[in-house]
Amino acid sequence: MIKVYLLSFFCGLVLVILLTPGTIFLSKQLNVYDWPARRKVHSRPIPRWGGVGIFLGCFLTIMIAYSLFPQFRELLSYQLEQPRSRLVGGLSLHTQLIGIFIGSLFVLLLGMIDDKKPVRALTKLLVQIIAAYCALDFGVRIFGLNLPFGLKIVFTKNEFLMFLSQVVTVLWLIGFMNTINLADGLDGLACGIVSIASGTFFIVSLLLKPDKLWLIKQLQLSGLLSIILCGCCLGFLFYNFNPAKIFLGDCGALFLGFLLASISIIGTLKTPLVISLFVPIIIVGLPILDVFLSIFRRLRRGMDVMEPDKEHIHHRLLKWGWSHREVVLLMYIVTMVLSIISISIVSFRLL
Repeated sequence: MIKVYLLSFFCGLVLVILLTPGTIFLSKQLNVYDWPARRKVHSRPIPRWGGVGIFLGCFLTIMIAYSLFPQFRELLSYQLEQPRSRLVGGLSLHTQLIGIFIGSLFVLLLGMIDDKKPVRALTKLLVQIIAAYCALDFGVRIFGLNLPFGLKIVFTKNEFLMFLSQVVTVLWLIGFMNTINLADGLDGLACGIVSIASGTFFIVSLLLKPDKLWLIKQLQLSGLLSIILCGCCLGFLFYNFNPAKIFLGDCGALFLGFLLASISIIGTLKTPLVISLFVPIIIVGLPILDVFLSIFRRLRRGMDVMEPDKEHIHHRLLKWGWSHREVVLLMYIVTMVLSIISISIVSFRLL
């Protein structure tokens, strides 16, 4: 699979570099701009819909890899042997990939509409739930969790636990989508964090050596999607790093969050290690912390938790005199440190 990984990374990188000028042109033609405002840090209109180029780059890369590499086609045709339950039908990796594509398309279209004309928060949440259920229905589902102190939850034992599996999966997907969306506050910030996180997921998928074939196959698929996402995000940074020529927009931020969450569900969360639950959370720990601080701050002030403000971590650093690039690079470094901690924890547990 090494050849598949390498080609997929560079293919995603190059495709997004080639496709992004087209999305810039399209955004300008359709007047899809992020306009300057009191809570914004940019002073001129910037085209949005950068997520369209990343979306196309990701799935065109998958199609190219499918066409060129028989081992990738063989991987997707694998029928999952686990988890077996009278409540869970047969699943294949091909089916999961279709679910991820359909769910991604929903959130991409939602974001594109929202970037053009703001959509109500409740409507956005409902569409996100629909997207999450699309992926869930195609097998992108959390079937169990290994918790500290020997606690283990298996969601396939009865109907109630299966329903709980749906709730946990939907919350996981929605949580990641909105966390990455809230992190998209400075040029290159969200895209850079996702590129580091996806690269870390790829390394973790290589380090984990489960003894069950179905887990090995799941990790291979999550590893491939991770390295593709990493390449696409790095390609987009050519245009998105300060000073940005184009923004991710809601379409890009929601798509990146959805894909990152899906990768963690089909990959690390499937492994029997207790740390499998915490690895994805640690990797994106910085934006998650920012979300919790934002919610606490708004509730304390009696504000709507969905109401935007200018008091995120990166906003505060700007007020303290840090430059735009310094703030972004600092947050990259923090994310890298958290990623190294995650990789070290996985490596230590495998010794």
